[in-house]
Amino acid sequence: MAQLNKTLPRLLVISRNPKVRDDLVTLLTGYGYYVDYVQDRSEGISRFRQYKQSIVIVDVPALPRFPQRMFRIFRVYRRNPIVLIAAYQDELERAYSYMQHGVYDVVQLPLNIEYVDIVLSRLVKHNKLVAQNEFMRILILLTVFVIPLWIVLIAVIARYWFW
Repeated sequence: MAQLNKTLPRLLVISRNPKVRDDLVTLLTGYGYYVDYVQDRSEGISRFRQYKQSIVIVDVPALPRFPQRMFRIFRVYRRNPIVLIAAYQDELERAYSYMQHGVYDVVQLPLNIEYVDIVLSRLVKHNKLVAQNEFMRILILLTVFVIPLWIVLIAVIARYWFW
């Protein structure tokens, strides 16, 4: 059994179907992810408020009819949450309609282990790149604001030193 990897993001599984929920939790914990799981939207939103998971996996029966509000709530508590939908073959058409509302990808059920692994590793790398990009942006902004201060400080010291 895999050890819990602290560098991997925390996941949230929202599923009304207990078999899907158990399969996803078993698979993801086997890969070393820390997985929170609930069975309805309201519990999922409250758990998301509490832990701000990086990746949220929702099955089609747990999705609201109008997803904008739910996805907006996710964006309020985390800047860029990644939402995946787990759907059976006959639910794919409905799942793909949610893609325009901010869903990143659709995971087809029954689970294809290789595909889920590829999707999650891609999303983990995406999270790392976003975090690194944010850090570099803040570092550049700080540098831009601090350089003029150093120039002024050097000018003041040089004025008193040489005069």
